[in-house]
Amino acid sequence: MKEHLEQLTMSQFVDMLCGNMSVLLDKHEIANPDKLPVIARSIIMEYRAVADPGGNSSYLRQAEDMAKAKLRVIIFTMCHNLTSFKQFGKAREVLVAYGMAASKWNDNKTEGVVKAKLEQALRELDTLNAENEKSKNHDVNIRAGFDTLTATLMAHFKFQIDPGTIRATLYANLVARYDREIKAQMAAMAKSKRRASFFR
Repeated sequence: MKEHLEQLTMSQFVDMLCGNMSVLLDKHEIANPDKLPVIARSIIMEYRAVADPGGNSSYLRQAEDMAKAKLRVIIFTMCHNLTSFKQFGKAREVLVAYGMAASKWNDNKTEGVVKAKLEQALRELDTLNAENEKSKNHDVNIRAGFDTLTATLMAHFKFQIDPGTIRATLYANLVARYDREIKAQMAAMAKSKRRASFFR
């Protein structure tokens, strides 16, 4: 089984992004279907870490926000269930462990705060899920995006790139280098314009 970016060609990487997990398997290999998405996420993170370190940290922040939102929903759902069964003391214990100063709250306040916090946590999770859905690209958009990027890289570096043979790690490094060179060119142009306007 392929478990690292360096083991994939760029074509295989794009196929994997589009949901074809079979590119991770060797011939006649059968894998646990629960394991494949975990490996795919790891490979995507490898690509992002090389090609777009800034974007990778943004992705990690989004993943962390999602994990925290899910945790809040779990905690406040648990507290809501406890208050429903009149277990207010246990609900306050959970809230205190979570970091809230709930130890001296009366039952009514405990129930009200739990209800409000659960509703807020559910809204936050819905918002994050909606944002994730918007950011998900369909297969056609993913392929078109990589086709456009490949054409841009070929024009910039002035050599042919065959997605069927180029290693995904090499492609990711070309993307990172292209990004650095374009940023350096833009910085140089901005500096040149400032200098020209100074001497006018």
